[in-house]
Amino acid sequence: MPFVTDHPSVAQAGPTASTRFDGTQPGTPVQEIVRDLFAEAAGLPRAAVGADSDFFRLGGQAPGAARRLLGRLTQTFAVAPGHAELRTASTPVRLAALLGDARATALGPRCAAEFSTVLPLRLRGRLDEHALDQALKDLGERHEALRNSRLGVAGTRLCRLGADDLSLELALPADSVDLWSQLPLAAELARAYTARTADRAPHRQRCRPDTVPHPRWGDREPSAVPGSTPGDGAAGRAELSWWLPPALHTRLARCAARHGATLFIVVYAALAEVLSRWGAGPRITVAAPVPARDSAALRAAVGPYGRVLALSVDTAGAADFGELLGRAGASALTAYRSGTAPLAEPGGVALTVLQSMPTPVEAENLTITPERPTLAAHAAGLSLTLTEHQTPHGQPAGLSLAASWLPGVLDETVAGALCRDLVAALEAAPATPASRSRGTGGRGVRAGAVPAPVLAAAGRTPSGVG
Repeated sequence: MPFVTDHPSVAQAGPTASTRFDGTQPGTPVQEIVRDLFAEAAGLPRAAVGADSDFFRLGGQAPGAARRLLGRLTQTFAVAPGHAELRTASTPVRLAALLGDARATALGPRCAAEFSTVLPLRLRGRLDEHALDQALKDLGERHEALRNSRLGVAGTRLCRLGADDLSLELALPADSVDLWSQLPLAAELARAYTARTADRAPHRQRCRPDTVPHPRWGDREPSAVPGSTPGDGAAGRAELSWWLPPALHTRLARCAARHGATLFIVVYAALAEVLSRWGAGPRITVAAPVPARDSAALRAAVGPYGRVLALSVDTAGAADFGELLGRAGASALTAYRSGTAPLAEPGGVALTVLQSMPTPVEAENLTITPERPTLAAHAAGLSLTLTEHQTPHGQPAGLSLAASWLPGVLDETVAGALCRDLVAALEAAPATPASRSRGTGGRGVRAGAVPAPVLAAAGRTPSGVG
C-alpha cells in the first residue's frame, strides 16, 4: 500500500524529525506487510519504516518487541524465522525474501496512454522557482516519464495556495507511471532541488532499472457488478466518497490482527461477500494493483513498475466471516508470493488500499509532501480506493473510501448502493464470532435495498434478496 495524503485533519500533523521517512518505500506487497508488522511491533507509525529500515534500530531492541514481531509473522504467514534469522534479515526487504517473496515475471497490464495520472506535491517554504525548474529538468534526464515535466510546459502546474504554500501538479501519461512513483518522485525532487539551490548538479545517472515484460492484457476477468452493462470511458468517470471514523478503523485493525490478516484482506473479504450476495456468483475475482519493485533501483524509479493481480476467493459454504477472511487471506498471500500469479483483465471491480503519509520530505528551506494522486482507473468498471490514515503515533485515525466508475457501465444508484453495502459489511466484520454467521441472511449485514438493475441482472425479486 503506497502512501498518500488526502485528509486535512491528518495531513497537518507529522511524526518527529527522528522518524521522518526517507522515500524508500517497500517494493512488493510482502515487503509492505512486513513493514506494517515492523511498525506495529516497534510502536511506530508506518511512515517511519522504509524498505531498508533495520528493525532493531527502529526500537526492536525493546523488551518484547522481537517476540511480538515473530508472533505476528507466524500468525500472518504461518511460518516465521527464529531470533537468529531475524538478526540477519532485519529489514523488510531481507525478511520478505526469507518469507518467500518472488520476483514478478510480468508487469501490468498498463493503463491506456491516452489517459493521465496526476501526481500532486505540496511545497511549503521559500521556493526558488529557478532551482525547482532546474531540478525538474534533472529528473527528466533521469526518468523517461518526467522528460517533459518543466515549469511552463503543458501538464506541469505550479499553483500558489498562500504565503510560502504551493501545489505542484505533474500530469503524466497513465502508462508511464504507477501508484508507487510518487514517493520516489518527492524524495528525488527534494535532493535535486537542494543541490540546485547551491548551484550544484545532483550528479545522478539516468535511471534504467532492469524490468520484466509488460503484457498487453491480463489473464483473468474480474467480477462485474451485477446490473452493470458493457461500455467504455468516453464520458469520463463519476465519483463518490465516504469517511469511516477512527472507531471503526480501530475495530477493523483489531479484526485483521485477530485473524492474521491485513486491512486490505478484510476489505477484500467484505467486498467478496457483498458481490456474492448481490448475485455475482460464489467465486469472486477482484483486480488488485500491487507494486513489483523488488530491487533498490526499481524502488527508487518513477515509472510503471507494478502489476494488477486477479485475486479470487470462493465464498460458497463459508460458515462465517472468519472462514471467508481466512480464504481471502490465503488467496492474497499466495498471489503476493508468486511471480506468475494471474493478472487482471480490464473491466469489473478493482480494489486498492492506500496509506496516508503526513510526513514531508525535507529540501533546502522547503518541505515536499505527496498528496492524493488522480489515478487513471479506466480499465475497471468500478474502482474502490480505501485510504488508511494514522496519527503521528501510529494509531488508526479513520478511513476514506472513494468510488470511481464508468457512467456507461454503472449508474450512480448501483455504485452508491454497493458502497453502502460494503461499509455495512465492514461495520459488521469486527463483531463477535457468534453474530457473524453468514447463513442466508448475509451475516446480518444491514444493507439497503438492492437496486432494480441488480435484481434484474441476477434474475431475482426484492423478496428474494438475502
